[in-house]
Amino acid sequence: MVSMDTIIKVLGSNYPILQLLFLNALFSLIPLTFFIIKNHGVHFYLNQNYKFQLIRGIIHTLGFLFVLMGVLKLPLSVVYPVLFSSPLMLLIMSHFFLNENINIIRISAIILGFFGVLISAEPFGSNVVSIMGILLVFVGAFCIALTNLITRKYSALSSSFSASFFSMVISVIAFLFAMKFSFMPMTFEDLMLSMFGGIIAGLGISSIVYGSRMLPASIYGMTSYFQLIYGVIFGWFIFQQLPTTFNYIGIFLVFSAGIILFAFDKQKA
Repeated sequence: MVSMDTIIKVLGSNYPILQLLFLNALFSLIPLTFFIIKNHGVHFYLNQNYKFQLIRGIIHTLGFLFVLMGVLKLPLSVVYPVLFSSPLMLLIMSHFFLNENINIIRISAIILGFFGVLISAEPFGSNVVSIMGILLVFVGAFCIALTNLITRKYSALSSSFSASFFSMVISVIAFLFAMKFSFMPMTFEDLMLSMFGGIIAGLGISSIVYGSRMLPASIYGMTSYFQLIYGVIFGWFIFQQLPTTFNYIGIFLVFSAGIILFAFDKQKA
């Protein structure tokens, strides 16, 4: 998923963001179609709750848009600490909408994580563009948390692969209409790079689905925090954007919040 974000960031200065998001969503359907047919057969479209798929898909599309608009405005080392406010938001919303308890461990993780986000975003103090980038990623993180909340609350309505596939289909349609069917000509190399970004995004989503099935929740939850590390590495090697001291402190605090949550929160729910 970090590779997908990086490709969008590389191409974002030359092409409209809606066009890049349309192509990304379109090409991501290549691996997603393969895996949904592999798991559910060619008649997977039958017996779907399309009202659920539509609502989830719209929220997912908005999150997709806001996060990647923020990626274009921010160093990757800033994007991911802010993006990781999403699981913390999900904890809070789960308390109110899924009746899950919030114990002292979860409260500590929420406070520490949000504190890490604020510290990591400190460089936006003198940069108007970065303020907008922070807000975009934060709104995108909220949409991601809301998508996950809906998925958990109505998990009986759809499988993980079905939800992922139909969300991307809705993204393709939404971005196609948003860009008003107008395309900026792309070089063959850039089109192939965009295709690679979409395919690797579809593979990333599929890997996440398989990983969630195969791993214990505590281990699965921790693996997502590798995005923080990948973001620093890609930002350094590809964009020559070294994290600041505040970025490092923020990343450390967000990562620590994850460790506290998954290592010490033993509630079965």
